[in-house]
Amino acid sequence: MKKGITKKIDRACLICCGQTRVAHLGIDVCRACSVFYRRAEKGNSYTCRSSTKQCPLGPDLSCKRCRFDHIDRLLKQAKPAAQNYENGTNLDAPETACESFQHSSPTTSSTRTELPILERLTIHYRTMSRERLNSELHARPNPPHPMEISLETGPFYPATFATLTMSNQILLTALLDFGTGVFPEFGELEKTEKWDICVNMFYRFRIFEGCYRASLIFPGDLDRAFGGFTTWFSPNGMENFYSDAPTGDKAGAQEHMRHSSLRMHEIRSARELIQRVNPCHDEFLVVIALMFWSVGDIPLREEATQLGERYRQSVMKELHAFYKETMGLDDYATRLGELLMFLPTFERTHDMKEHFEM
Repeated sequence: MKKGITKKIDRACLICCGQTRVAHLGIDVCRACSVFYRRAEKGNSYTCRSSTKQCPLGPDLSCKRCRFDHIDRLLKQAKPAAQNYENGTNLDAPETACESFQHSSPTTSSTRTELPILERLTIHYRTMSRERLNSELHARPNPPHPMEISLETGPFYPATFATLTMSNQILLTALLDFGTGVFPEFGELEKTEKWDICVNMFYRFRIFEGCYRASLIFPGDLDRAFGGFTTWFSPNGMENFYSDAPTGDKAGAQEHMRHSSLRMHEIRSARELIQRVNPCHDEFLVVIALMFWSVGDIPLREEATQLGERYRQSVMKELHAFYKETMGLDDYATRLGELLMFLPTFERTHDMKEHFEM
């Protein structure tokens, strides 16, 4: 190595904890965060998802308002040193995003209740999302370049019969790994029990997640929802949905499309509910954990049923601690009630199965 030249090393993005070797914007933020900031800088009207304007830094930061504000604040604080970072002459990285999260929380790390399930949910949901993202995009006839792929920006496409069928298969496989990662004892259940739980989870999860993610990525279009991780559908764009259906199924597909188009209008009511409650990412994760163990009438052994009940109670305890210690809320009964309303709203698994299963 030549004298005077410092080797670039991996550093944690100060916003999302992602790895970066380049000091985008003159500070240690990754490319995705820098692209987001430049686009938002041109004119954003974001509102804080938690109404606190203090959403914590880290990989689970989903609030665009706070993401923008965090970057903007860092830029103002680090402006004198920006050129040094850009030129690579000052590589003494500032405080990491994870450390900033600890310092900015209402409760200090030494007294904060541990949230192991929520932490595993954060990690394994992100892992599952990346698995689905890459699998779906690289299965397309003309996949995008790897450098063009992002959890935040896709790219995303209108859903078709073939892409939705493929994404269903990918999601079911990913849910099995997700369940074992978040709930270790799940991996020890009998095969039929694991499969039945994942299939039961599949129908409620995909419409809830599809509407939740659409509220983040397509906030202005309440008629749109994700069908797969990278594909969306809308009652106004169903005419090409069956364009790649098997030739022998064309007639039946067209008849099914006529009925499906009527049911698709229920997307708006689901989107409006999510928009009204406006759950933060941690609340979204809690809901999908409760959905996972909402086993209903599935024939499970007593051992599996009791396991699900224990996890539901543990998740609720962590949610209470999250509201009190992370969000700094004392009176959150109304908020909790709104969040739990998602469960019966997206509980209609039989209707969803009839609508989505082809």
